[in-house]
Amino acid sequence: MLARILRVPAVRKRLLWTLLAVVLFRLGQNLPLPGVHGEALARAAAAETAAAEDGEGGQRLYGLVELLTGGGLGQLSVFTFGIVPVIAARLVMEVAGPLVPRVRLLAAAGSEGAAVIARWTRRLAVLLAAGLGVWVAAAVAGEGCVPLTGICASGGPGLLHDRADGPIVAVALVATTAAGTAVVLRLGGLITARGVGEGLSVLFLAQLAAVVPGQVASAARETGGTRGTLVLLAVVLALLVMTVVVVVVQQSERRIPVQQAKRMVGRSALGPTPTYVPVRGGQDGFVVMIPASLLLLAPAPVGPWLLPAYVLVVFAYGWLRARVEPAAPDLADRLKRSGLFVPGVRTGPQTAQYIAYVQSRIGLTAALAMTGVALVPVLALTLSAGPAGRFALSATTLLIVVSAAVRTALPAVRQMESLAVRQAYGPFLR
Repeated sequence: MLARILRVPAVRKRLLWTLLAVVLFRLGQNLPLPGVHGEALARAAAAETAAAEDGEGGQRLYGLVELLTGGGLGQLSVFTFGIVPVIAARLVMEVAGPLVPRVRLLAAAGSEGAAVIARWTRRLAVLLAAGLGVWVAAAVAGEGCVPLTGICASGGPGLLHDRADGPIVAVALVATTAAGTAVVLRLGGLITARGVGEGLSVLFLAQLAAVVPGQVASAARETGGTRGTLVLLAVVLALLVMTVVVVVVQQSERRIPVQQAKRMVGRSALGPTPTYVPVRGGQDGFVVMIPASLLLLAPAPVGPWLLPAYVLVVFAYGWLRARVEPAAPDLADRLKRSGLFVPGVRTGPQTAQYIAYVQSRIGLTAALAMTGVALVPVLALTLSAGPAGRFALSATTLLIVVSAAVRTALPAVRQMESLAVRQAYGPFLR
């Protein structure tokens, strides 16, 4: 099937656009900011890595930051923060947006309002990048350290060139980081419009693919010996198992059969027409596993409460989300207004109770599946004999990789299949 899809010219063109945008994105994440002393930064990063391997560094936080920024912050690149400002801006608009009357009106205005909200989100992302750039520029120019990474210049030249001094350099650093985020937004929009998949998801998966193999290899090397090989195999097996379970749960649905009452059209009797209403319970439920896994990276003392709390958060979120979306009374009311009914169930409150019962069963199954997926990396990485920080980081990394891969691959595959079908049946549709 893949070979058939790749033979479609429109698919190949979109894949080339996607590849071009990803290459430019990775170049921007490796291109240093103006005034940065590359050799001094490389020595400081190597010293931090060596200290982490000796158990003296803050590798847990550095590894998570490297994962989320694609290594851009540790290298002080043009795309310093990757897509982090964009994700933060979206979260702000989703959480705080409904509290603002103007945003609520725009959300109810259809496509035009959505375009305005998207434009505000892009502007907010650039502003957040500028604010983070001020923080980074002040730390690099003042203390000679990169925030959140533990990378500091100890002796010799600082992280900036000798001639790179004064307020102009700081302004240049802030302006470059803000402009880099604007370019990232443009590359994401280019992939969405002319490429394959959702742009920012593709870029996020690209930076994960660039960082994760190095982190996994470092964890295996740090463990050493036969156990290090077992850790590597366990990580690969855990990725496969988690991806399969996530895809199965997100694609599965319970089809409630419904029929339309018989009606007369002229002298012909139409109906009852059998159809169904899909009920799903695992849509976007796996998103909570990423923030929940941050419990494993918390600086609080590790104790017997940590794993039960992690499991409880994942299960409770999956259970509640599956029960409230979509609401059973609203669905039953829409069926009633459309003249549809569930065979053997009276319309109205009885239909709502039946749908709620089905949703509760689907929600319980999805929540159990989510909890099992959340425990897979923890169980797989029990083979690791390395530090607890590396263990926790690896568990979080696996969850992030699986979530990003599924959210990127499934829409991209559907889009390519749609293009292939359009190419095959195009002459009949004209």
